This record gives sequence, C-alpha cells and structure tokens, in this order.
Amino acid sequence: MNKKLTFLFLTIIIFVTVNQLLSQWVELNSGVTTKLNSISSIKGITTWACGVNGTVIKSTDNGDTWQNGNFSGIPQNIILNHIYCLTKDIALAAGNDNSSSYVFKTYDGGSSWDIVIQQPGGKFNAVYFYDNNHGILVGNPVAGRWSIWKTVNSGDSWDSTGNFLAQNNNEKGFSNSLWASGNNIWFGTDNYRVYRTVNFGNSWNFQNTNSEKNTSSLWFDFDFNIGLSGSDNLIKTLNSGNTWLNETLPGTGSIAGVTGSAHSRFNWAIRNDKIYVNPHNETIWQYDYTSPAGNYTYITIERNGYFSGYVFAARDNGGISRTQFLSLGINPVSNEIPEKYMLYQNYPNPFNPATNFRFDLAENGSVNMKVFDVSGKEIETLVNELMTAGSYDVEWNASAYSSGIYFYKLVTNDFSETKKMILVK
Repeated sequence: MNKKLTFLFLTIIIFVTVNQLLSQWVELNSGVTTKLNSISSIKGITTWACGVNGTVIKSTDNGDTWQNGNFSGIPQNIILNHIYCLTKDIALAAGNDNSSSYVFKTYDGGSSWDIVIQQPGGKFNAVYFYDNNHGILVGNPVAGRWSIWKTVNSGDSWDSTGNFLAQNNNEKGFSNSLWASGNNIWFGTDNYRVYRTVNFGNSWNFQNTNSEKNTSSLWFDFDFNIGLSGSDNLIKTLNSGNTWLNETLPGTGSIAGVTGSAHSRFNWAIRNDKIYVNPHNETIWQYDYTSPAGNYTYITIERNGYFSGYVFAARDNGGISRTQFLSLGINPVSNEIPEKYMLYQNYPNPFNPATNFRFDLAENGSVNMKVFDVSGKEIETLVNELMTAGSYDVEWNASAYSSGIYFYKLVTNDFSETKKMILVK
C-alpha cells in the first residue's frame, strides 16, 4: 500500500474512532409519551423538559431518572414551547393556549406553578437569562410589534417598556429559536431574516438569511463567530450572522434543531428521526443516530457545559436521547477497552512548554486529572468529568509556569496514580 493510501486509510479510521467514542447515544426513560418541545439543563445540577398538555418533567441525575415537574398550576390545555431552569427548584416555562400566551414560574421544584406574565394572543417562544436576575422573553408579534419583555427580578415580573421591535409584513418566530451569549441575542423568523441585539434588547437589527426563509433553529459559538440555523436547509455563518452560507446536511425534511459545544469538536443537527454530527468548524456532516421511535423536536447542550457535558435530544413521543461530549484537548486514541487502568509517563519529558499525558480507563466512570507544583499546590485541573472506557491523550501547555519539577495525578473509580515531570525553559 503506498503512502497516500496508507494516510487516507488511517485518517478514516481515526475519524470513525473519534466519532464512535464521542457520540454514544443512549435512550432515557422520561416516563411520559406526550410531545416534548424543550429541554433546559445546568451541568451537574438539574435538567427540565416540557411539552404539550402542560407536561413538565425534571431530573437531578443527568436524565437517568425523571419525575413529574407539574403537580399543580399549569393546565393540561397549555402547550409549553420553552423551559428555562435557574436552579434545581426554580424554573420558567413559556407557552400558550388558544387565546393567550403565558410564562409560568415554579419556586418549589414543580410542586406548584404561578403565572408571572399573561398576554392576550400571540405565542411566547423562548426565555433567556443573562444572570439569575436579568432575563428576556421573546414571542410572536401582537398588534404589529414583536412580544419582547424583560425582567430584573428572576422572572417574578416582566416589562416591555423600551423593547419595541416592529413586525415586518406577517412574520412570526419559532419555539426555541433563540440563542444568546451575554448581551448578544439572536432569534429566528419565517421571513428570511434573523434579528440580533448586542445590548440585551435595547435595539435590534436584522440579518438576511438569503434563500432560507425559516430559521426555526439557531446555535452560535460566539467566541469563534460561527453559527448554524435553518429549517428547510442548513445555513452557516462565519461572522456572527452578518452573512449566511449554504451547508449540506444529509437526509430530507425539516431541521428541528441545531446545537454545538463551544471549543469542542462537534455540532449536532436533528432532522425527523435522525441525528447528524460534524467536527466543529468543518463542513462534512454525517449520520450519527436514529431514534427507536418518534421524531426529534429539540436538541441542546447543558449550560456551563460548553467544554464537556451532555447533549439532550427530545422527541414527539416523550422520548429523550442523550450523549456525552469531551473537553477540548482530550483526545481518544483507541476504541479498544483496556484490560486495566494505566497512567503513562508524560511525553516529551523534560518539556517546554507543552507535554502530553496518556491514560487507559478500564471502565466508565468519573475521571479527575490535576497538576501540582513541587510544594504540592494544585495549579491545573485538566480533566474532571464522566468518561467512557478507552485510551485517551491530554495535552498541557505550561507556558504560564516557570521551570521546575511538577506532578500530575489521575484519579478514577478505585485507581489513583501520580507521576513526576520536569519543565525546562
């Protein structure tokens, strides 16, 4: 086999191996069979989901088990379009019936819900909080203006003063089609445009989406100005939405959602009963997973989980799929399950300024890897997450540290080992 063919063969093997390790979807038992429209999750704390018939469910173990999250307060005739959790016990759910739009809030983990805002007509699509006090609510236009409200007290009360945005023609928005990072907020429409604010809604401008009329899904990696959107077709931006390019996504049917993990390797998109994945910043999408039943309606990553955590995908039959993604810098090097745990000597050693650590995991479990200086003081946490069995490589850049002796320690399940290394500048 010549060198070019050998290189191509190895490249394909590596890509498939990485994809298999990072996209291992599992099915969760939500306990409901109704259509789910939205999920909100805070890494390591809580996960909430909502849908039709006033359905709200919640989990405190990353979706392994679910409980009823609406014991009273949200009638069964309410369609819940979006949910946003602030804490384990405090969450807000936006929805509507045939006559009004509502935002409900629970303070007690779903035992009871109160109406914190009610608007005749329209449809509330999504909620976002800059912090635990300041939030914004976006809904379909009513009487010629978009329904945009703000809160400064954790959603206890809302005010639309100073939030005027005129409706263009007969445009409307979509459930969950909102993405935000700090004061930057985008929301989608059915009118060849995405609206954006850079000052938390004090003023808005629109961004033309060219041939894609419906931007029913939105995701942005603000650090890199990358974004994905679309409904009939997938479109991509490399400049925070100022211009959009066509992206090729396999399959047919409406795109119900897109998401990604900032600084990690992958984006995901859902279309009918399938999930597609691509390496972050690349253009090649490939099939990743098919639901056992039902079509997908929403996909999201955990908040505070941009570097590692879980991805949740909800379906129209109450089903929920979940996968885990890894931090940037953690590279799977083999899909074979090792016979035993092992921490290898870093390479190169001595080093300047970067070095790599390889370790083997014989079982799935919580993994922690830290770096200590010669006095025993912890200076870096390189890994702190749940990981699947396999072999991994982690890079550490020590450019911020002075020459000397350092130690790195791996702790997982019943295994713990520490090794010495030398930084020479």
